[in-house]
Order: sequence, then C-alpha cells, then structure tokens
Amino acid sequence: MAKQNIAGLITCFLIMIVGLALTPTVVSSVGTVTGVGGDNLTGASLTLMLLVPLFWVILMIAIPVGYIALWLRGS
Repeated sequence: MAKQNIAGLITCFLIMIVGLALTPTVVSSVGTVTGVGGDNLTGASLTLMLLVPLFWVILMIAIPVGYIALWLRGS
C-alpha cells in the first residue's frame, strides 16, 4: 500500500514538472497562432485559443490537487 502511494506521488510530481516545463511552449504556440501574422483565427476560435494557456495551467494544478485529495480520502 505504501509503495503504491509513493509511486503515485512520484508520478503526480513528474506530470506536474513536465507540464510546467512545457508551459512556455504552449504559450509560444498560442502566441504564434494569434500573434501579429496570425490572421487565421477570428471570433470564437480566437477567444478559445487565447484561453488555452489558462486551461493548461489549471490542468497542471488540478492533477496534483486531485490526486492528493483522493489519496487523503483513502487514508
């Protein structure tokens, strides 16, 4: 049981570290699509694309918080 908890925590932190390391890439990609030369998107698609970095960060926060909440509920 303890080995599963430790393995789960390590996996959770690895996902968080990799996700946070990829955050600048996500922001850069969104900037490329929506930047000065990015006339490819208009209207609702532009709005959703500008929200992608926000959703990315929320996901990177929600994964460890959700795992820890489930881990604490089970113990």
